[in-house]
Amino acid sequence: MRTHILYILVLACLLSCRKDKTTSIFGETPDQRLEKALADYKSRLTGAAYGWKTAVFPPAGGGYSFFMTFDTAGRVTMYGDVTADAATTPENSTYRLKAVQRPSLLFDTYTYLHLLADPDPNVYGGVTGQGYYVDFEYAIDSVATDSIKLTGITYGTKMIFVKATKAEHDAYTSGQFSDQLTNIQNFIADFPWQYLQFADGKKLQVSINTATKNFTLIYLDADGKVQLLSTAFYFSTDGLYLQTPITYGSYTFNEVFWDADNQVFYIKINGARIDVQVADNSIIPMHQLLGVSFTSIVVPPQSIPGWSADFTTMWKSIAASLKSGNYGLTLYYTYFTFDVSQQVMKLDVYIIQNNRLYLAEYPYTYTKTTDGVFDFTEQAYQGNAGLIATDMAPLRNRLRNDHFTMDFYAGTLGQLKSVENTGFYFTGYLE
Repeated sequence: MRTHILYILVLACLLSCRKDKTTSIFGETPDQRLEKALADYKSRLTGAAYGWKTAVFPPAGGGYSFFMTFDTAGRVTMYGDVTADAATTPENSTYRLKAVQRPSLLFDTYTYLHLLADPDPNVYGGVTGQGYYVDFEYAIDSVATDSIKLTGITYGTKMIFVKATKAEHDAYTSGQFSDQLTNIQNFIADFPWQYLQFADGKKLQVSINTATKNFTLIYLDADGKVQLLSTAFYFSTDGLYLQTPITYGSYTFNEVFWDADNQVFYIKINGARIDVQVADNSIIPMHQLLGVSFTSIVVPPQSIPGWSADFTTMWKSIAASLKSGNYGLTLYYTYFTFDVSQQVMKLDVYIIQNNRLYLAEYPYTYTKTTDGVFDFTEQAYQGNAGLIATDMAPLRNRLRNDHFTMDFYAGTLGQLKSVENTGFYFTGYLE
């Protein structure tokens, strides 16, 4: 009898335990908790009265900012600084909140963010098949009152949503942000030479590259060597926001503000404003930036500003000689490319025959004085260079017999000028 009673008690206990397993200790099933979390995230996204601002810094460099508003119907409206259109015209697309291993935000139709992830380099550049390695599907890491931290699912892109203010919302939606971008880009084009000057009296050249989205301070150290302080940036409603702070001596800043009324950049150090000054020319001599800011001077086949009459006449005679020669060649772009570490300069002449492009390469070694005077020595050449050596002789003779200086011209061009024959000089594009 005791055995039967004990068996009944054990069976009852087992049944009771099995029944308990169907009830979560949290009072909800995992699916219910996940659904509740996704609903909470959606409520936060759609509940931001003035939307969200965010930015990404792709591994390839540069920074890109975005402004987004989310509605309850699964639509997102987006602006950005990726292109002029992105800053001006809102992109409307769809989004989803979904569990992909963990709660995630998916931009599931094409947005301005997708430009950076587009696998076709003809769309926005980047690597074929990968773009700029930027995600458009993000796992939600954490949520605070005014921010949401996310990590890209494929490439690990870090993104932080920060609640926008009314002023920021109005700047994007009214076109003020777009106008500011245009004004900044025009200002940089009109005044390419700018600098900061601190209490030590040293002038630090400011370079703002709006194509690569890089901000750089350039200066000469005590030994006369060029030093660079550089970081990526994105455009904000205040000006430029730097990916990492710039530190020079005891001065550190991570924003470059834009004063639209006075048309000037400035920074803040311990609350004090320091304006970026405009210069007439580069603070750093061009020859010292060779191999730092550029490696090539590219001379086009047609005349551009900064060519002397002597050079123009010579260039036209070279083109005519190539055209009337045995091969019927058309003079195309010519590259003066420098390898500073080896003190080698390659004169690469591109020529066209029957719609096919060919290269003639003339190698030179060179020396340079501390004042930036170049002395070129031609080395042995072969192939196509030998076939057009006579046609190119006027330029080759100049390079062999003259000394040259280099300087910036009209801000964006580089100019080589003969020391012995001051009426012989020419310009080219810097790369």
